[in-house]
Amino acid sequence: MTAISISPRKVASRHALFPSPDPSAIKLPESPQKNTTNTPNAGSLTDKPRGLGLRRPQSHSQLSSTANMGTQASNLRPPRLGFNSKPSREQLNPPPPQQPPTTTPATNTTATSSGRARANSDAPMPYIPRTRKNQTVSSSSNLSSNHLIAHARKSSLEMTLREGPPPGTTKSSALSLLKHSILSSGVIATKEGMSDYRIYLWLTLLNIPPFPTDTYLALIHRGRSPAYEKISNDVFRTLATDTLFKRRVTDASLTRVLNATAWRIHDDQTSDPPTPFALKYTQSTYLQGINVLSAPLLYASRSEAQAYAMLTCLLTEHIPSYLSPTMSGVHRGVDLIDRILAHMNPKLSSFLLSKNLPARIYAFPSVLTLCACTPPLPEVMKLWDFLFAFGVHLNVICVVAQLLLCKEALQDHPSPAKMLRSLPSLNADEIIKMTLLIIRELPEELFRDVVMHGRETS
Repeated sequence: MTAISISPRKVASRHALFPSPDPSAIKLPESPQKNTTNTPNAGSLTDKPRGLGLRRPQSHSQLSSTANMGTQASNLRPPRLGFNSKPSREQLNPPPPQQPPTTTPATNTTATSSGRARANSDAPMPYIPRTRKNQTVSSSSNLSSNHLIAHARKSSLEMTLREGPPPGTTKSSALSLLKHSILSSGVIATKEGMSDYRIYLWLTLLNIPPFPTDTYLALIHRGRSPAYEKISNDVFRTLATDTLFKRRVTDASLTRVLNATAWRIHDDQTSDPPTPFALKYTQSTYLQGINVLSAPLLYASRSEAQAYAMLTCLLTEHIPSYLSPTMSGVHRGVDLIDRILAHMNPKLSSFLLSKNLPARIYAFPSVLTLCACTPPLPEVMKLWDFLFAFGVHLNVICVVAQLLLCKEALQDHPSPAKMLRSLPSLNADEIIKMTLLIIRELPEELFRDVVMHGRETS
């Protein structure tokens, strides 16, 4: 999907960061209530999961630039073998895009103004306050101007996701509005992190096409994958102390999603002839840590098929080098944390190195799981709103932001190593603000390495 490019400060153009690739090479990326019924046999892969229908608003198909995937066996691998380009720094500080014209939702809840039947969705229609006839709005109105502004943002975000771009609005401007809303007002959610439309926002931002549930069912009905023993060992300890996660996601659901993902990776590596992905990322395999990466996806999704589609997209398009047996991409991300910290705060960097605390000692889990290993889960989801909008690669900068936010506590702590074994609880808003400040100060070469670290093969 094409994004609006705005001249940044101290940043080269997108073409400078991303030179035209060889046509034969894989392209760089251009963008950036599940059923909780307990299953009697938590480890069973043959129990048919409930609620697997992929419910989505119309905008999912309208904003996706990828054609719908078929249900044939040959389509178990997504047809997109290249990368969709993630936006560079120029999109992180854009002026507010012009608000699209306000449209009145159709009174018929089964069809939109375009006449197409709306997909089944649990998301309620946004509330639009009305005034009585001949009633005038005065300064004594119960609704303050700030409340009206916040409501307008919420309505715009929800309506764009539910109805698709308004007439006359391009995909690029609609996506720009979504991304600006994430920075300005965020996703409206409960204290548990639940939102009626967050999952559809993620699917749209990751450019994931409507996914056939039959494809997911075909994978889990194949039984245990070659990585099943690893998966069994990982499932029971996935966010084991998080009561929100355990209350909503069963071990059976997590087992099925991970097993289907392992089959997907296995099929890529054993296909004859090899797929372009397998040729570029040889020996990719299921690794410990993918279980934690899948946890927020299952928590937010309305079906296992949705979580599987997003997990596959992340692993194959955004961080494929994380899947190598040596986890080369993760190691590059950890090294980048040391480099970024040395540039932003040499004093803190020298202090940690003097204590024998390079990033590889404490930051490996945060890089591998996109910070999902650090509670609380609702804050992880807010941080992922930002990462999915502006680039998953920015996660390494988010880790540096966490260090800068607790630098005083680190320097005053009698045992910094003990403190870094478990980073302080996430505060997504503060981390995002600090990340934006860091991005402005990074040299172009260093920022380019951040963008590429999850995709390079060596």
